[in-house]
Amino acid sequence: MNRRAFTLIELMVSIALTTIVVFFLYKALSNQERATEILAKNANELSVKDKLFQLLFLDLSQAQEVKIQHLFNKDYKILTLKTSNSLHQIPFPYVSYFVHERNRTLVRLESAYPIKFPVEFEQVKKTFADPLVSDVKKFIVIDVMQGGGLGRELLPGERPPPKKKKEDSSKEYLLFLKWKKDRIIMDVKK
Repeated sequence: MNRRAFTLIELMVSIALTTIVVFFLYKALSNQERATEILAKNANELSVKDKLFQLLFLDLSQAQEVKIQHLFNKDYKILTLKTSNSLHQIPFPYVSYFVHERNRTLVRLESAYPIKFPVEFEQVKKTFADPLVSDVKKFIVIDVMQGGGLGRELLPGERPPPKKKKEDSSKEYLLFLKWKKDRIIMDVKK
């Protein structure tokens, strides 16, 4: 028998094998795309957290004046400071952090003029507002030195720190920010 062509059965088997290989390649490509999306999302979340941490740290560590306003809501504070860190090229800006009450977004206000709450309409025109993170559950800042020294319980065997002299101008702030599934706990000493 002289054989020059494929039989119908051989052709059907080769088509079936090609279909199976293409299906598995498509499935692998789909899984790879999903993994890439998840990694990109996680990297973006880490980037946001890192940038927020850096911004808060620079604002607090370079601050010359710091004022913490207590609100009726125990989960939120207003942090107002004068710092040398600026996002909008203002020399020694006044900066305020607060949580917007409606959508629970942490907002950073920056102005060349002192910021007082509630912000007046004329002042709004001269103020930059940067929403940072949404769905904030807690934003608390504590002046550790004003709050009675160490600000935490002593560990077993630990001695309390010596009392600071009044002329010692060092400051220490403890900041806690919790949003969605992330949180930042920062201890800034100046």
